[in-house]
Amino acid sequence: MSTVDWPTELQPATMEWGRVFNSYAFTSPFTQSQQIRTHPGAYWKCSLTFRNLKRPKERVLSTFIGSLHGMAGTFKLKPWTRPPGPFVGNAVVDGGGQAGAQVVTRNWNANTLVLRRGDYITITDQLLEVLADVTSNAQGIAVVPVSPWLRVPPANGATVNYRAPYAIMRLARDDVSLSIQALIAGGTLECREAF
Repeated sequence: MSTVDWPTELQPATMEWGRVFNSYAFTSPFTQSQQIRTHPGAYWKCSLTFRNLKRPKERVLSTFIGSLHGMAGTFKLKPWTRPPGPFVGNAVVDGGGQAGAQVVTRNWNANTLVLRRGDYITITDQLLEVLADVTSNAQGIAVVPVSPWLRVPPANGATVNYRAPYAIMRLARDDVSLSIQALIAGGTLECREAF
């Protein structure tokens, strides 16, 4: 199945949005001290609640859910809560093989605040949150601290999508239903990042 776009005419009444990290705690049975190990593999999760949908939008939501075939289908979901900043260059990844919690980028406008703490970017279909304000240098290069960690090293020249970032998501379970009344409908979709 191919990844589908979220229907532009649907926006949830409420949205819970967060990360699930991949950490493990080892607790001593004698002293109760802990050692924590963290690994790549953190992912985004969300809960989208729809209320008071009129029939046309209920049909859009219902057919969108049907097109996903439960957890099998994937879709692009944009975090609506944080609009992107102004255009500040055609940013790309600067050097292949990068991994971890930061990514070196290029092609930004020189000596410019290019990203703000809390902005979202997408690189190779992975949604990342920017952890600090980022200013480019005189050559238009900027090091971007991100969360979660990069799962797959992006190729040199991979696009840094900061104007319309998205996550690739899937439904968290196969059984999804809507509450339908005489004139309106609603429901909640539980989703998790797909990779």
